[in-house]
Amino acid sequence: MKVLPLLPLLFLLAKTGFTQTFLPVPGPVMEQEIAFNQANESYLYFNNLSGDTLQLRWRSLGVDMPGDWVADLCDYGLCYTGIPSTGTMNPVFDIQPYLKLIVQPGTTAGSGWIWFRVFEKDHEDNYVDVFFSLFTTGTTSAGEPESVAMKFFPNPARNFLFLENKGPEELHARLLNASGEEFREQAVPAGEQKQLEVGTLPDGVYFLQTDKNRVQKVIIQR
Repeated sequence: MKVLPLLPLLFLLAKTGFTQTFLPVPGPVMEQEIAFNQANESYLYFNNLSGDTLQLRWRSLGVDMPGDWVADLCDYGLCYTGIPSTGTMNPVFDIQPYLKLIVQPGTTAGSGWIWFRVFEKDHEDNYVDVFFSLFTTGTTSAGEPESVAMKFFPNPARNFLFLENKGPEELHARLLNASGEEFREQAVPAGEQKQLEVGTLPDGVYFLQTDKNRVQKVIIQR
């Protein structure tokens, strides 16, 4: 599995106070298991809470996926080949604009994430950061399922992060910030579940590193 780069510390920010107010649905992080050998669709919608016509723009701020995966993007207006750096959605009033990913992982197991900043047209400081977090078990050459990294929930986490190890051997998990500083460490025996206390940590993006250098993104948000 590809190791995520340690990015500068990121915070999920939703700026309001303008005439146009919008909210990501179902939330700022879309987590989804995708099927191998298929074109998988993942949607993030945006609720228009302002009571007026809304027009959104977006910018791609980070992409990390296995090299064999193919990802294309659609927004409320256009579909693109690949993931462009930026785009503008059509204006809306009583419907939900959206971002849609179409991801084809082939038979490559792994996980990936894509980070977008979505903002009001002409008011770039009125924005929300959203993430697509996708994974698939893929297949091995023998056609047997291949295990993914240790499962954890909820994400975003508030007070506790639960770690679940369904594998046949003990795994060790380390919670790191974007600078590589370790904040928490926990051994999780095979078939068991443990928890990490994260309620005292600053809000932001962290990385859960387990054995074999598997790394997954964790968001702490209160």
